[in-house]
Amino acid sequence: MAKFDPDFAIFGTFAADILEGVNIGDTAINYVNKACIELYGDLRGKTVFEIISKICGNIKKGQELLNKLNSEGMLAFEGKLNGKFVKFHSRIIDCRDEDSCVEKKFIQAGITDITESILLKRLLYGTSEALKRAARAADEDTGEHVVRINRYSELLARLFEADDKFVEDISKFAQLHDIGKIKVAEIIRLPRKLKIDEFNFMKKHSISGAEMVAGLDGLEMAYYIALEHHEKWDGSGYPKGKKKDEISLEARIVAIADVFDALVSARPYKDAFDYNRTFEIFEKGDGRVMPSHFDPELLHLFLEHYDEFVELHKQQKD
Repeated sequence: MAKFDPDFAIFGTFAADILEGVNIGDTAINYVNKACIELYGDLRGKTVFEIISKICGNIKKGQELLNKLNSEGMLAFEGKLNGKFVKFHSRIIDCRDEDSCVEKKFIQAGITDITESILLKRLLYGTSEALKRAARAADEDTGEHVVRINRYSELLARLFEADDKFVEDISKFAQLHDIGKIKVAEIIRLPRKLKIDEFNFMKKHSISGAEMVAGLDGLEMAYYIALEHHEKWDGSGYPKGKKKDEISLEARIVAIADVFDALVSARPYKDAFDYNRTFEIFEKGDGRVMPSHFDPELLHLFLEHYDEFVELHKQQKD
């Protein structure tokens, strides 16, 4: 067998020669390192297809992943093996046998235990859900607003082609943008437009929300969303008057999502704007909401795909 590259994977590793005339899926594992045996059992003798299908938990899905490995020569996905959450990553290698000068192929793979990170992620998202419920209890009139913000923010992040982790996180943490309203509940529940001094007091919710999650590992995105989602691209927002790239990307995304939902939703002090009027406000402004308030690249994507955001609102109206 060709020399195995020990640096390719962390923790469990296995490899196998791909014999001429034998499908990759039918290739039997003939090398397994000690860590792999200790963590997941001795996989020698099992086929590549068996391993992939076991980890993804589905034979049909296993075949789809195997086809991807065949076509691309590499494969990475997450699943479960021997009671552990794992990441499987493998590649097919072409090499030349130095003794016979014969072209050969072999597959090597790594199985990394990601159980701890998965459980931590679930804990963080559970914390986010608990905080969301608290925020909704403080501001019942906004109903499903906090839920919709997640959906809008996830969509806009995908349109912006943010990386997968960013998209996943913002789809969970955008809902915490107004968590600080717990501290100003008596003001936001007033069934009328706020007076100037009341509005100034209400604005403190962004700082209060940030303080609630400050310093908590894994909730850094939630911190910046809570603190900065009322900052504006042109520097006219609050609480710090930040502008342009001084504002975190996650907060710039949530700012658009938040304003969109506020415009198209009814409140005790206002009727909902229709979708056409809301589009016009984002495009041209109405004095209170202006295009200059938003990241121009994100605003362009939002308006270009406006119908998709409208559809999300229709699906989850209060």
